[in-house]
Amino acid sequence: DIPPTGSAFRGSTRSPPRKPSAPPGDPPGTPPLAPVLQLLRNQLQEKDALIRHLESDWERSRAQREREERLLVTAWYNMGLALQQQEGGAPPRGPPSGAQSFLAQQRLATIARRARTPHGRAPSS
Repeated sequence: DIPPTGSAFRGSTRSPPRKPSAPPGDPPGTPPLAPVLQLLRNQLQEKDALIRHLESDWERSRAQREREERLLVTAWYNMGLALQQQEGGAPPRGPPSGAQSFLAQQRLATIARRARTPHGRAPSS
């Protein structure tokens, strides 16, 4: 008995030699694949670097847009609050000192608004 050696040929102690002179699919006389593969790898690395750069630019733009939106919302809020305080209808901050009802606050705001002179008109008495 001959022990199996793991080759494809049963009963054989050595495998037949297989050394193709050129890679399959390449006609004779073509340049080897190594330079072509290296060129493709370099192109792939350049594309990956470009993608990373564009992704980081996109992230920076998104963060900047979000900051600008927050600033706009804050500006609108502050402007509305200032206008409300200017009108005299600002809600009291903290505990109310002279606990007035909603209607009493609205009456005071109306009186304050009427006390101011309108633009271009003489005060009416």
